[in-house]
Amino acid sequence: MKRTREMPTIFVSGSGFRAAMLICLLALSIAPLLIEGKAHGASLIQKGSQVPGFEVPLSGGGSLKLSQELGKVPVLLLYWSLYCEHCREDLPQIQKMYERMGPSKVKVLAINGDGMSATKMVQGYWQKQRFTFVSLMDEEKSDGFLVEGLLGVAKTPAAVLVNRAGVVLFSQEGVLDLAGLEENIRKAN
Repeated sequence: MKRTREMPTIFVSGSGFRAAMLICLLALSIAPLLIEGKAHGASLIQKGSQVPGFEVPLSGGGSLKLSQELGKVPVLLLYWSLYCEHCREDLPQIQKMYERMGPSKVKVLAINGDGMSATKMVQGYWQKQRFTFVSLMDEEKSDGFLVEGLLGVAKTPAAVLVNRAGVVLFSQEGVLDLAGLEENIRKAN
């Protein structure tokens, strides 16, 4: 006689069913945020705000202090991830814009939010793409990432353009308006 093994059937009823449905609905509602970028309810720093100071590691070693970069030319803070498709599409376009404008018009600081464990991958990507602007690694803190939290980044890519005094002139996240960004850089000079 052949023995068959039956799979157990799981029944959820009453309040357990309602709780399971609520969990499913919650998961479905935040899934786009998790796919698009980070989900922590932050709001990107707005035009007219003073950008907070920070110091983070350069991907090639050493560190960079934002306050030392202000006062010379407008600074573009670009928050990105290796795992973000829009980031990988926008970075080469930002490189072309940077080449057109030059370092006398804008300083581009690309801040990677994948954690220090991704440093080697970021360095490899940077070299392969031949980007010439500065590559930084966001610093991990117990409650998230330093720059991500200070700027209120909720999804990548995120661009924050500040004038020489550190006042935000332009901020956007998700699919970037690169033409609008370039126009704002031109106006800041």
